[in-house]
Amino acid sequence: MWFVLLAVACGAPPEPATHTVATAPAPASKRSDTDIEGLAAAMEKGVKVIDVRTPEEFAAGHVPGAVNVPLGSFEAKSSDPALAGIDPDVPTYVICQSGGRSARAADQLAAGGYAAVNVKGGTGAWIAAGKPVEQ
Repeated sequence: MWFVLLAVACGAPPEPATHTVATAPAPASKRSDTDIEGLAAAMEKGVKVIDVRTPEEFAAGHVPGAVNVPLGSFEAKSSDPALAGIDPDVPTYVICQSGGRSARAADQLAAGGYAAVNVKGGTGAWIAAGKPVEQ
């Protein structure tokens, strides 16, 4: 009987204690989405709008006041001339034809530290809703 008791008492070592280390929460994303109504409301406050379509698409019609910076021609860095004068903490609205390119550009801007808002539906939805365009 002592043998059984010794075998149990001297058995395998106990499992090592596991410790959970708390980490700081990830910072809130600087990227968000809106629709054309959200863009229209924001434009009343004078926000910056970047249209990432090609120059030809932009010339055919764009959101009033938008600046054309084709997706392939800028990097989301403060040294990029296309981003001159943009406050990284003030949301910049990004639009394309339908929302795909602008989503990629908004991701790039957010990764570069800029507050970026992707406009879902893009210029196509803007025009379909009867919103004004410039050429």
